[in-house]
Amino acid sequence: MANEEAASQVFAVLMETERVSRLMTKYHSLRRQMCFIQSISVVICFSCCLFTLFFHAFPPSCKENKTNKAPSFGMQYQKAESLTRRDTSFTRLTIKQNVTLPKEGYVPWMSTPEYPSSDPTRYFILGGDNETLKVFHSGTYKVSLQITYRNVNENLENDEIYLQHDIHHFTDKYRKDERLPSPLLTYCETVNLKFWRKSMFSEGIFVLEAGDRLKVYSNNLNLIDRSGKFVEKTVFVAYPHFST
Repeated sequence: MANEEAASQVFAVLMETERVSRLMTKYHSLRRQMCFIQSISVVICFSCCLFTLFFHAFPPSCKENKTNKAPSFGMQYQKAESLTRRDTSFTRLTIKQNVTLPKEGYVPWMSTPEYPSSDPTRYFILGGDNETLKVFHSGTYKVSLQITYRNVNENLENDEIYLQHDIHHFTDKYRKDERLPSPLLTYCETVNLKFWRKSMFSEGIFVLEAGDRLKVYSNNLNLIDRSGKFVEKTVFVAYPHFST
């Protein structure tokens, strides 16, 4: 029994020594792996630092990048410039002088050099009859009309006077027998005084086609005020409409 116990003790000591030896071997192996990984990490970090320094010290000069950036900047500049610089061309007319006006009919017009435009005939032109304003280009336009009437005649039959004027629109889109004028804008008012002066202003935004024609019809054409600064009293203005 004593021999067996001694043998078992010796075996236990040998097993313990062998297990410690295996653990030490694994420890040294893991340590070598950690040292290797750390060395690789240091080399990678050092390489990245060197690459960054050289990249900033000597930036690449690529011609393709330069040619691509320049046009884009130019396009942006042209777009911003086109938004800030708008076309200011307009057509401004006033009632024609030195003509006899009937009781009612279409208003005769003439240009107003006192109010110059950059290109007054770019979008509209006054016809040979001095009554028709012809559209050159299709688009959206703002049309403004002001007519000043006055009464200085004590011998009128009625004290109450009904004033009305219309902007008539003529187009060639329909057949000849269907080309009747259609009113774009109408303004009417009643006055019942013996002596009076009345300015009637109206405006609107309309889509017009190239070749369309505009004429102003008044039911009291002979009462339009043509005295004094008539170019400021009666005006007919048209110009392209730009939305903001």
